[in-house]
Amino acid sequence: MFIHYQKPIASLEPYIDHLWEKSVSTLSDIPYEIETIFPEDQLNITFTLGSPYYRAQKDPAKFEEINTHVVEALHTIPSYYKHALGNHIFGIKFKIGGLFPFVGSSFKQIVNTTILLNDFLPVHSDVIEQIIHADSFEKRCDQFQNFLINLLVPKRKEKLDRLNDYLNKEEEFSQLNDSAYKTLMRLFIEVTGITPKEYIQIKRINKSLSQISQKKDVKSHELADMLGFYDSAHFTNEFKKYTGKTPKGFKSEISSTVSSEIVQEFRQYISPEHLLFYTSKVHAQK
Repeated sequence: MFIHYQKPIASLEPYIDHLWEKSVSTLSDIPYEIETIFPEDQLNITFTLGSPYYRAQKDPAKFEEINTHVVEALHTIPSYYKHALGNHIFGIKFKIGGLFPFVGSSFKQIVNTTILLNDFLPVHSDVIEQIIHADSFEKRCDQFQNFLINLLVPKRKEKLDRLNDYLNKEEEFSQLNDSAYKTLMRLFIEVTGITPKEYIQIKRINKSLSQISQKKDVKSHELADMLGFYDSAHFTNEFKKYTGKTPKGFKSEISSTVSSEIVQEFRQYISPEHLLFYTSKVHAQK
C-alpha cells in the first residue's frame, strides 16, 4: 500500500493536522479486510481518485460506497473501512474545529455523517479537476491548500480562537460556573458538533488506547485511575460505548501485532492506536 503524509503550510497549521494519500495497486497491499478507526476529535475531507472505497459506522456489516469527494465528519462511534484493488484516496485531516473558519455552516447536525463535499464546502470544478489530475501528492497538497486559505472567514476564526482558549486552559471544564459552561457548550457544539463532555471522553478513550498499545498488559483499574473514571466498570462501559469493544477484546485483537518501519515512519501523524492497524498479522507473518 502506497502511503504518504505531509504537514500543512505554516498559515494552515492552526487548522489542518496533516494531509495524506494512499493507494492500493495489488491485492497484497491490503493487510486487513476491515480497518477500524475509533472516535477522534478530527474530521477528514477525502477525494476519491480511484475505485470506490466503503465506509460503515457503528455496524461493520452495513457499508456504503464512497466514489466521490466527501466530508467525513467528526465521529463519536467507530468507523469501518473496506479497501479494494484500485483504491486511491487523497485526504486532509483537520484539527478540532479546524474546518469551521472556512465554511458557512454549523457543525451541529453533521456528527457521525458523511456529506458530499460541495454540499458543505463549495469547491469549483476546476479546483477539483486540478487536484484529481495532479501528477504528485505534493502538488495535490499545494493545490488544496492554495484553494482553502482564500476561504478563511475572520469572524468564524475568532470563534475557533475562543474555543482553543478554553482547550488550552489548565482547569477542567467542570470547574467553570454554570454561565461559563453554557457559553462553552454553545460554542463547542457550533464549532465542532459535539459537547465538551463528549470531547473529554473521546480524549480519555484515545489516551487509554495509546496506553494499551504501548503496554498490552495494563489493567482496566489502572487505566480508570489514570484517566479519571469512577472505577474499572465505568471505564469499561465508556470504552465499549466509544469503540464497540471491551478493553479485553481490544487487547486480544492486537496481541499478535508487531512493530514495523511504517509505524515508526508515520508516528508523528497518527496516534499509536490507529497505527496498530497498519501493523497487521499479514505483515507479521512475512
